[in-house]
Amino acid sequence: MRPRNVSVVGRDDDHEPLPNEGVVRVETTRSPHEDLGARVAGVLAAAEQAAAQIQTEAEGEAERLRREADEYAKDVRAAVEAYAKDQRREAEEQARRTIADADAEARAMREAAQAMAARLEEEARRGTLKLREDTRALEDRRQRALDELREIAATLQDLVRSGATARPGAPEPIANARSVRRSR
Repeated sequence: MRPRNVSVVGRDDDHEPLPNEGVVRVETTRSPHEDLGARVAGVLAAAEQAAAQIQTEAEGEAERLRREADEYAKDVRAAVEAYAKDQRREAEEQARRTIADADAEARAMREAAQAMAARLEEEARRGTLKLREDTRALEDRRQRALDELREIAATLQDLVRSGATARPGAPEPIANARSVRRSR
């Protein structure tokens, strides 16, 4: 922008240079419009300064918002990680409880099966003992029956031998054998 009412004193090619030649001399006279230009230039300068300040503030605000967003993202990440950690811990705890419950149930079933097996073994042992006792009792009865039969046979033999010499009116040998047996 070139100021108005400025006269420039310059070099002329047909004459010899003067010692002050080449120096620009500005003559100014102030007009009311010139003050307006200065004011406009001041307003423009102030607007440029304000724009620079606004830009600086906007950059600062953008940086602050970026930091806040980074902090928020960091907080969200931390919260998500904490939630995931809690979920993992709860899942692991649930798995431990499930395993412990399964172990307890398996142990209870094993103990119940062992108790049932022990009861069945005890019943079988008692049954075996009862059978042995019954067998002994039957063996004893059989042995007594055999002994009694032998005695009867011996008595019968004795009676048959003594029957050959039987007297008339004597009791029968079989009746004597019965009476001998009853007296025992």
